[in-house]
Amino acid sequence: MTQEKILVYVNDQPKELFFGMTVKHALGTQLTQRVRAHRAVVRDGAGNVADVDGALSDGARLYVTPIDPQTFMDDLLRGS
Repeated sequence: MTQEKILVYVNDQPKELFFGMTVKHALGTQLTQRVRAHRAVVRDGAGNVADVDGALSDGARLYVTPIDPQTFMDDLLRGS
């Protein structure tokens, strides 16, 4: 039985993953730790904040950017 692979892009860099893997698998350990520590945020191609445990689909685009933790929390509380 062969596992289906998908292609996703992290900061426009292609990554081939197995179907069923999550955002954290695409990001890798260091970026995932930065996101969980609120030092970076990951957004999808539409600009929505993506959870590191979120699902991926073929062709998904993820963008990781550094953030200021207080500014990010203020944005969340405002509903942005």
